[in-house]
Amino acid sequence: MAAIGIRREDKSVWERRVPIVPEDLARLRQQGLHFLVQRSPRRCIEDAAFEAAGAELVDDLRDADVILGVKEVPVGDILPHRTYLFFSHTIKRQPYNMPLLQRILDQGCTLLDYELITDERGIRTVAFGRHAGLAGTIDTLHALGQRLLEEGHRSPLAELLPARDYGDVAAALEAIEAAARRIADEGLPAEISPLVIGVTGEGGKVWSGAMEVLRAAGAEEVEAEDLAAKVASHEGRTHALWFVSYDPRDLVEARDHDHVYDFQDYLAHPELYRSRFGRQLEFLSAVVYGILWSEGYPKFILREDLRTVWNGPGRTRLKVITDITCDPDGSNEVLVKTTEPGNPSYVWNPVRETIEDGLSGEGIAIWAVDILPAEIPVDASRHFSEVLSPLLPALARDDIALRPEDPDFPAALGGAYIAVQGQLLPQWQEALGAALARHAHPSDLQRGPS
Repeated sequence: MAAIGIRREDKSVWERRVPIVPEDLARLRQQGLHFLVQRSPRRCIEDAAFEAAGAELVDDLRDADVILGVKEVPVGDILPHRTYLFFSHTIKRQPYNMPLLQRILDQGCTLLDYELITDERGIRTVAFGRHAGLAGTIDTLHALGQRLLEEGHRSPLAELLPARDYGDVAAALEAIEAAARRIADEGLPAEISPLVIGVTGEGGKVWSGAMEVLRAAGAEEVEAEDLAAKVASHEGRTHALWFVSYDPRDLVEARDHDHVYDFQDYLAHPELYRSRFGRQLEFLSAVVYGILWSEGYPKFILREDLRTVWNGPGRTRLKVITDITCDPDGSNEVLVKTTEPGNPSYVWNPVRETIEDGLSGEGIAIWAVDILPAEIPVDASRHFSEVLSPLLPALARDDIALRPEDPDFPAALGGAYIAVQGQLLPQWQEALGAALARHAHPSDLQRGPS
């Protein structure tokens, strides 16, 4: 039986998550699995709890056969002939991680990626999406309250903290529910009401997390097609906090007016469509932006649209965009950098197209933390461990490198392999091979952005 190592996270001082929690580790120990846990001074769960669950605490993982992490492993820390499972951020050919992938291949390692673990419908199962939605929407309400306060509008939202400052999700939701009661009792300043929060990615994991927070906030749902009319007829009622969910139908339209939108057609021929989200932005106070996007599809948040909003009657309404996807060069044109919880936001000036760190300044606040679930690390780790732990007995089998070819191996894991014993799997050779040739040079052996 292979020894499973859990590495300490070191990509960011804010990264405190762990892929397996002590409770699940203890159950796996009863099945004969052996765990080595690398000591960590800042992990969200103390070393002693892992030791009490039966793990062996170690300073390094040289005796581990299978190594689990959350974020990328530093290039120089890759040990030869090991099996690694973490978010490698390589499958989209991310240039900054090609040196890491090349090192894994050079060392004869086997690589699996959490992003590729899916159910029979192709839906990702081992993921932090819901918790990204939770943390991102908590942060959105906090940022919205602060932006309003800067403009002289005090509201119950101004009392809310960012997600990182609550002990857990339950504490954050309790504070948000208290703010909702105050809004119901005291109302909001008439000049900022209604507050409208748009959430993209309807039905997805990020969206589900956002909905938990917005329900706690007492937000009322408004359909996208009704939003403009409802805002126009609001007449200064001061208790309103609304949210709008957006699916692809609300975000895109056919370029040819004679072409009728169809979801399957959009997936097959994205070049025939363009964004229409810009028409909604002038009615929104904040956007929780969490949507899958791939190269070739329309971009949805456009600089031109934000400039139009800023120069029009909606200028005073749109305050915050929380980008949960944090996809550089992706579908949000004002995501010019990603941030960390210690310095989470910048203000985008739509006219000058400049940024200023913080929540103050003329423009729209962009909250761009690319490790949002790390703001609620215990809750996120427990959920992640719950879905990952049933797969670990298969990974601990001694002939792990042969597993993709074994019909008895869990299908969810079989699809998660990128490389086996230093060789890219056939389905990755063309795309990743070309990216490696371009970006995996010795001078590039460095850690990517945090």
